[in-house]
Amino acid sequence: MKESDKLSFYFCGIAGCGMDPLARFMARDGYVVRGSDIKESPELEKLRTEGIECFACQDGTKLKEGDVFVYSSAIHDDNPDMMRAKELGLTLLHRSELLSQVAARHKAVTVAGMHGKTTVSSLIAFLMAEGGLDPSAVIGGFVPAFDGNFRKGASDYLVLEADESDGTFVRYASTVAVLLNIDADHLDHYKDINEIEKAFAVYVNNIVPGGTLVYNCEDEICCRLAKNARPDIRKVKCAIGALALDKADYVGIDIALSDLSSTFTFLKNGEAKKSFPVTCPLPGSHNVFNAVISLACAEVCGADPEELSHVLPKFKNARRRFELLGKWHGAEIIDDYAHHPKEIEALLRSASRLEGELTVVFQPHRFSRTEKLLPEFAEVLSKAPNLILTDVYSAGESKNKIGGRELYEAVLAVGGQAEWADAPKDIPAILLRRSASWKFPHTLLFTGAGALSGLAHEMLKNQ
Repeated sequence: MKESDKLSFYFCGIAGCGMDPLARFMARDGYVVRGSDIKESPELEKLRTEGIECFACQDGTKLKEGDVFVYSSAIHDDNPDMMRAKELGLTLLHRSELLSQVAARHKAVTVAGMHGKTTVSSLIAFLMAEGGLDPSAVIGGFVPAFDGNFRKGASDYLVLEADESDGTFVRYASTVAVLLNIDADHLDHYKDINEIEKAFAVYVNNIVPGGTLVYNCEDEICCRLAKNARPDIRKVKCAIGALALDKADYVGIDIALSDLSSTFTFLKNGEAKKSFPVTCPLPGSHNVFNAVISLACAEVCGADPEELSHVLPKFKNARRRFELLGKWHGAEIIDDYAHHPKEIEALLRSASRLEGELTVVFQPHRFSRTEKLLPEFAEVLSKAPNLILTDVYSAGESKNKIGGRELYEAVLAVGGQAEWADAPKDIPAILLRRSASWKFPHTLLFTGAGALSGLAHEMLKNQ
């Protein structure tokens, strides 16, 4: 009897962005999959259409003897489903434990780093699919090319995001590990940047014997981790800009940026040196780097990057990555996930190329991040034009003395201009009042990992 005939997986929080694709992956692999979430949602409905039994409650009544109980870091010990699973003596698996087991049966291509994981993992999976490698993929965002955040391929390759936020990424054994960048973040989990670096060192040294590390050779910590990695690990260096020509294996040069796209020359150093022009359908120099490292990874896995350069312009990024939503009272709305100072800085650089006026609407994500990175947030947001700030999206954290209002005051203290909204629901009225004096074209840039995306969609729906 196959293992899939014996095991039934119950996903607690099945509609979550990390749980949903893994549940669908397991179901497509022939396992019995059921799950719960706290309320009805389009995600639950879509799971049901794929034959996965879903419950819009977590009261502990839907579990069965013999279930394998899968949970994420968002599920706490007092969750009724969790409590019942323990009463029944069920096998408990953190999402990352199950995903690491799945990855161990594949050639895992993992993408790690504080910024850009969803874009790069989506892009790598797309390029590998277009290059005939037919990978599976588990992505942390909706990918238009896959009509979801999951792809089931026929090959041994599995592309997945290695989430560092709770430290669980150290469980993955990668055939190819892609390392984008390392900054101070998730300081609710890590003590400081030194502890973050130690965790990434474990991730790098979990690369399988003879595997490959594809990394950003412009990032100091990434370079240090590569230097200290095991000697059997192949190391592939990526960067952008002419100054990197002498040190990078793959580099993007002759970069030209426009409002919604970019062009560059992709150059491969070494014996089989080659170069060719590339059009990237994503804005900003950070996305030029994302394209370079994704093409490099695709070649490491066996695809031809020059051939892939012809299909790259067809790529549509994951949702909430500089996503054009529509027009509200004549202004274009762009929705973005940037919620760390460095991400916001890159976003503002990209947005500065848009024609006309710009209004930035930002909601901080997590009290811990807001408090520990307050000076960095204040500095970058002081450069945001026509800024509107609202209070912190807690993501389950308890409120502390540093919140959105303190960030607003810090922005003003360093010379920035901003308007305060007590809650996201107050933002449409502020924008409507301002709209009388807008000059067009005008763009509303909604950014953050909290509730603002839903607000933007609601505004478009109800105007």
